[in-house]
Amino acid sequence: MSIKIIKPGLFSTVQDEGRVGYQDQGFSSAGALDKDAFRLGQALLNHDGPAIEYTVIGPTIEFLADNAIVMTGGCFNASLNSTIIDQNTVIDVKKGDVLAIGKVIKGARGYLNFANPIQVPKIADSYSTHTRSQMGGYQGRTLKKDDVIDTKKGADYATRIGLYSNPKEDIFDQQVIRIVKGPQIDAFSEDAINTLIASVYTISEQSDRMGYRLQGESIPPECTADIISEPVALGSIQVPNDGNPIILLNDKQTVGGYTKIATVCAMDLPILAQKQPGSEIQFEWITVEQASAQLREKEHEFLQELTNIEQKPMYDLKQLRRTALRIKNLLKGE
Repeated sequence: MSIKIIKPGLFSTVQDEGRVGYQDQGFSSAGALDKDAFRLGQALLNHDGPAIEYTVIGPTIEFLADNAIVMTGGCFNASLNSTIIDQNTVIDVKKGDVLAIGKVIKGARGYLNFANPIQVPKIADSYSTHTRSQMGGYQGRTLKKDDVIDTKKGADYATRIGLYSNPKEDIFDQQVIRIVKGPQIDAFSEDAINTLIASVYTISEQSDRMGYRLQGESIPPECTADIISEPVALGSIQVPNDGNPIILLNDKQTVGGYTKIATVCAMDLPILAQKQPGSEIQFEWITVEQASAQLREKEHEFLQELTNIEQKPMYDLKQLRRTALRIKNLLKGE
């Protein structure tokens, strides 16, 4: 069983929730930038395999064996055998089918999960690709034309065909990103600290999975940005001597030697993941206590959504009819 990459899309990689517990050894966590979207795809298919993460332009894939898929995350123009298909919906695919995920409509990143999951080696307890170290995923790199990736037999997915979850598109419009004080906030003047939240910043074209470079009001530290290298957290906002902030993301280095004025709260990292270069964001200070409480509340609501998928399932009748028609044709010998 396998899939073939006809067109790779833009920076398409194999990802899971990330490589946790190895940063002290210098291994970046990598993993899906929008973990909520990734986890939703897993829940809809009821499995724990990896997904293909794609950015702005999705891949075109030929299925060399029967499977089922679900696309989550950003809204993309997607079709199966030239027929438009929905996101957040489990769709049956057959050998020879061609899935074409085109340009993004809303957001930036999408996730393609498979009922018969992608079969790639697990390295340091994760399937995730970290391209800078050429580790994990499919040969440690982005996907390329004509790649053939094996899939393995998953659980029976027949009862999940047509299962869907209502999309939450408000994430694409949220501009405010909540932050807490960083470890070197005292290196910045009161004016710089106030400027950080008073300004609108634009995500630079030079941004990637390692970090978002921001364009806007410069906020250099009062003396120097250079510090003794120390561990950096996911979401850390580094400010080098030029005063232009950089938000560190999943493929970041594990240590850094620049001042960190703030850290993006974990609950807003999926919002950042769905921002394209050119998108505008604005920061808002909150306390660590507020951030922790709001993260717990958000996680509770998300887990309730995942529970509802099993306890109060919703089905797209179009997919059920499509499957029934295929069965009918098979019985007729067509």
